[in-house]
Amino acid sequence: MYSIYHFTLPALMWAMVLWRAPSALGGTRASRFLWGFLAAIAVALTTRPPEVDLLIRGLTGSPDLSVLVKHLAGLASNYCAVEYVIAVHGRGPRRAAAVRLRLAFVAAAALALTVLFVFFFEHDPGAPPTRVTDAHLGDPAVRLYESIVYVYLGIATALSAKLFWSNRRSVPAGLLRAGVVCLAGGGAMGFVYTMYRVVFLAHQESRPDVPGRGTPDAVSEILPVISLLLILVGVGLPPLRTLVRYVRDQYALWRLHPLWSDLLHAVPSVAFGPRMGRTRDLFVTGDRTLDVAHRAFEIRDACLVLRDRSAATGAEQPAEAPGHVHPGGGVPTARAEAEWLFSVLHGEPDACQAPAPPPAHSRTPAEEVAWLLKVASTYGQLPRGGAEAVRRAAGQEVR
Repeated sequence: MYSIYHFTLPALMWAMVLWRAPSALGGTRASRFLWGFLAAIAVALTTRPPEVDLLIRGLTGSPDLSVLVKHLAGLASNYCAVEYVIAVHGRGPRRAAAVRLRLAFVAAAALALTVLFVFFFEHDPGAPPTRVTDAHLGDPAVRLYESIVYVYLGIATALSAKLFWSNRRSVPAGLLRAGVVCLAGGGAMGFVYTMYRVVFLAHQESRPDVPGRGTPDAVSEILPVISLLLILVGVGLPPLRTLVRYVRDQYALWRLHPLWSDLLHAVPSVAFGPRMGRTRDLFVTGDRTLDVAHRAFEIRDACLVLRDRSAATGAEQPAEAPGHVHPGGGVPTARAEAEWLFSVLHGEPDACQAPAPPPAHSRTPAEEVAWLLKVASTYGQLPRGGAEAVRRAAGQEVR
């Protein structure tokens, strides 16, 4: 557990801070407070390794200043967390008076902690830094100090958990909502940690001679780790949602590319997008959702041109192979359209004279993309041997 605190979690938090820095610098108010929350948590965790404590001792001469730095960073993280959830889920206009009041509250708490630590604590150069509080719980200054820390932490975590949980249904289902639920769970776990520490310290204070007083408690170490991991997952899931959408769109473009490329050369009158190879297309960055929609409608436009050519020839409708239409309604299937396109693009010279399957009812953009993915998938599986080979290869219906 100590290795997680001393090395893994600080490194993970600083990586998150660096990752979120660009969006914080040029983002919204909520993004800046989220970044401030992560940065303050990273600073608080960084004070725990013994190497950092020795560095602070050497620079300042104080044997336990790392404890004060940790708690001041904790106050800053709590303040940023509250401002973040209010900025994201606030239901009313932001009032300057309320903002100033919250800032004054955290500033007064930080000043009180600093005064108590510097002027009223007993500092023992030979003791571990945490003993400056844990080993002197009966001292009124220490009790007031701990009360300020845990009252502020309890209010911040409870408010964060409540606001995130109450607004979870206002975001789309999926990874984004799961992220909000994780953030609510992180706040709730932070509140549980606060209540546990209050009870634990009260029990310790009531038994001044208990063995091992001032040593770390396992539950006190585990609960904040769980809370931080939930918060990190909650912060990381929305970008993961973007990554999943990007991979899905790239896969759709990969599947549509063979049909799109054949139509690009067969119907040059259609205004296609930039010409690029299938592999090079994978290295295009950014949001590709619109690219998928554009490519689908380019394919549909080219199909309409081919339908017009087929209708202009006035050819007789060929006999349809079994499975080319749905049993009850006569609606063409994806296989029927794929085989017709294949016969037009790769069949005999007169294949384009055959009438195309009747057009389906109007579709939404998402439905059009889903349909053309079926068509392109079947199109890519058909044998390159002319229209007669296509008709012989007709197999299971694609619905």
